Amino acid sequence: PISNKSLEHITTYLYDGRNILLKDGKQEAFFISANSGKRLGGQLMFVKLQQLINQTNNTELIQKEAGLHTLRHSIATHLLANGMSLEKIKDFLGHSSLDSTQIYTHLINEGNEQV
Repeated sequence: PISNKSLEHITTYLYDGRNILLKDGKQEAFFISANSGKRLGGQLMFVKLQQLINQTNNTELIQKEAGLHTLRHSIATHLLANGMSLEKIKDFLGHSSLDSTQIYTHLINEGNEQV
């Protein structure tokens, strides 16, 4: 789930802010560097994610030291739990085969066993 306020910020960025940052107008990446107008690299995205997490002042979340891979796993697991097909999740994540995507079925099954 995403809050209405977060959705509003993402929508504003997507339709207004992102276009301002683009230098060549052809970048497909969602997150764009304000300096270069190019795709944000992994390390800078990790730093930005940590800054956002720290701003929450949520001690439990901060202590998890969640990174981009954790976020990717969380998104895929939530998509699967809410009914998205493995094929669509595979495409969303950019996996070349379903084998890589199958891990999320195990995560869902483990979660159901704990209930």
